[in-house]
Amino acid sequence: MKAPLPLRLSLFGLAFALVCLSGLAGRADPARLGHLLRLEALFGIMQQEAVTYGSDLHEDLLGQPADDGWRATVAAIHDPAQLLPQFDRRFRPGLAGADQGAIEAWLASDPGRRIVAREIEVRRLLLDPATEDRAMEAAEAADRRGDPKLAAVRRVIAAADLVEANVIGGMNANLALYRAMAAGGAFPDPVGDADMLADVAAQEEDIRGEVTGWLEGYLFEAYGPLSLGDIDRLAEFSGSVPGRQLLRAEFNAFNAVFEETSAALGRALAQRITAKEL
Repeated sequence: MKAPLPLRLSLFGLAFALVCLSGLAGRADPARLGHLLRLEALFGIMQQEAVTYGSDLHEDLLGQPADDGWRATVAAIHDPAQLLPQFDRRFRPGLAGADQGAIEAWLASDPGRRIVAREIEVRRLLLDPATEDRAMEAAEAADRRGDPKLAAVRRVIAAADLVEANVIGGMNANLALYRAMAAGGAFPDPVGDADMLADVAAQEEDIRGEVTGWLEGYLFEAYGPLSLGDIDRLAEFSGSVPGRQLLRAEFNAFNAVFEETSAALGRALAQRITAKEL
């Protein structure tokens, strides 16, 4: 079986990662940050994205459209009420040394609130496939004309190392899904771990291309109303030492959660596949 491209969840967390990179040095309150960053709304959107992905995967692997029962299963796996506490347990240790006052001052500022609002708003809009396609096409058109705003968005992506972090996260999530499917007897023949690793590794460039295109389209749309100066300040924050420490803690927490949800999805798929074969 060829490993699927990564669950779009592995691209997420941008609202969390890119807007709270001001001076960091002490302790931060995750509950307060979660409120300012609207994490509950973000996880709700990710749940909807996961249902779409899971439905597509169901049709690809079982050869038939997903039913309401399957969609409910995927939604339950990605229930924000379960994932938010899991995220919090992993993220809290990464906040050691963060300056709560500085972080909250930035997030509560007018630019910080506008950035979070735009990221959430656009993320929700991209749930519509036609809207997502238009956003990707807009970024491609901006590339062809040498748009300076797209260049600024790319500086943010590079400063935060978003592509490589998401490629690694996506491949790890794919491997977790693959292993769970194999353990659940989803494949007609035994599949060794080396084979799974090789199949996932073979997808690396495809994953990188999808991640890059999606990040550029999403952020170009989300940051469209911002000035070039605002976007460049995001890039500066993202590339700072404390900013990278925060991003690392955030990605570690998200990736751990996504590996667990991918494994749960793999187990659920294996149950469906083996039941169909009976």
